[in-house]
Amino acid sequence: MFTAALIYILAVISPGPNFIIVSRFASLGSVSTGIGATLGICTVGVFFSTISLLGLAVLLDQYPAFSKAATLAGSLYLLYIAYSIIRSVLARAASAPTASAPGATSFTKAYRVGVITNISNMKTIAFMISIYAGFLSSPRSDLEKVLVVVLCSTLEVTWYSLVALLFGQGPVKALFLKYTRQIDVGLAVFLVAFSLNNAIPVLVAAR
Repeated sequence: MFTAALIYILAVISPGPNFIIVSRFASLGSVSTGIGATLGICTVGVFFSTISLLGLAVLLDQYPAFSKAATLAGSLYLLYIAYSIIRSVLARAASAPTASAPGATSFTKAYRVGVITNISNMKTIAFMISIYAGFLSSPRSDLEKVLVVVLCSTLEVTWYSLVALLFGQGPVKALFLKYTRQIDVGLAVFLVAFSLNNAIPVLVAAR
């Protein structure tokens, strides 16, 4: 159980779209919007952890087209987030009042973006399936299954909440705000590269 949780949290803390979303909401909005994005991300984490233990891998094997379609849809969404970030950079350059993170002032919108961002990343989902497949390689009781989901989810909530707290106040927030334009361009480039890295293998395999 603890081995699965360790692998899970190591995957969670590696830089990716989820980290970008939480840190950006917290820095350009507030700690509460960062927490909103965190809860959205972790809601999806709990959902896929649960269905992974119930046999998601079997379902994806039976319907491989679903995984491909979800990967492409997720890549398009990440490209949209990158476009929104670049649009906000250009708006700030023109002194427009709409320069903010997508939904930065709304806890509900931050939650929704967190959900969509995490659910659109099929590589994360595939990794979660592999973690729980290893966990299920030995006979497990229902209590052990519940406990591993609770443990992994608690670690995920804790990590992203700490990210929101770190980026949402003090010197880190001030630094982010000072170099918002440069950071945003870098984040947008990362999201574009990440989404293309997901989508291109699917498109090539479909030819």
